[in-house]
Amino acid sequence: MKLDLLKHIKSLILAGVFVIMLLPESANAQRFGHFTPHAVMPRPMPFHPPEPRPIPPGPRPIPPGPRPIPPAPRPIPPHPYPRPLPPPPFHPYPVPYPYIYHPFVPYYWGPTWYPIGFFAATLTTAAIVITIENNQYNYDEGVYYVKDSGGYKVVPAPIGATISELPKGYVTINVSGKDYYYYGGTYYTKDSSKYKVINAPVGAVVTHLPEGSEEKTIDGQKYMIYNNVYYQPISKDGQDSYVVVQGK
Repeated sequence: MKLDLLKHIKSLILAGVFVIMLLPESANAQRFGHFTPHAVMPRPMPFHPPEPRPIPPGPRPIPPGPRPIPPAPRPIPPHPYPRPLPPPPFHPYPVPYPYIYHPFVPYYWGPTWYPIGFFAATLTTAAIVITIENNQYNYDEGVYYVKDSGGYKVVPAPIGATISELPKGYVTINVSGKDYYYYGGTYYTKDSSKYKVINAPVGAVVTHLPEGSEEKTIDGQKYMIYNNVYYQPISKDGQDSYVVVQGK
């Protein structure tokens, strides 16, 4: 009985040795505490960045096809009323009055008249609305306004505007046999039953110019410019006056 047991144990030992011999070397080394040395890592090679590509001389070629068109600039919005134009080149018309200089003194046509640029918070109930070329104006006693910043601003009288009655304080001026009407730097002519704003007629003589007139020396003589109209200082009938030598 013991002999059979010994034979069985011997057979198991031989089978175990045979199995161990069949295992790979790395497994046997781990099993018995032995490890194979690691393989030597290769030395890193130095890194050389690629050389930049040479840029050919001359302008860069334009790719074929239509080029994009940049957007057009936005148009400037229209001004609420026509901007004053710069004075035209000075070519005075000959007038039969000698040049006589006298200091300029601005004139006021009463408490209801205001110079160009004056700002009013409100208007009187007598003010009316006048439309000229799609622009609206407010008219009151010879003064023209436009709405501006919560109020009303005085502007030059628009050419072509018509009123039913001339303001108080106007004067009549005769030029070449035709009557014109003058008030506050503005000229009118009779148009049917109304009065129409016109350009200053050359040869018109006035005794007063409003505030805002500018003095300018041309060829040694001083002229007054108001609303792009040139006036020459003269003396008529012993009174200091101004004659229109060039209109707009």
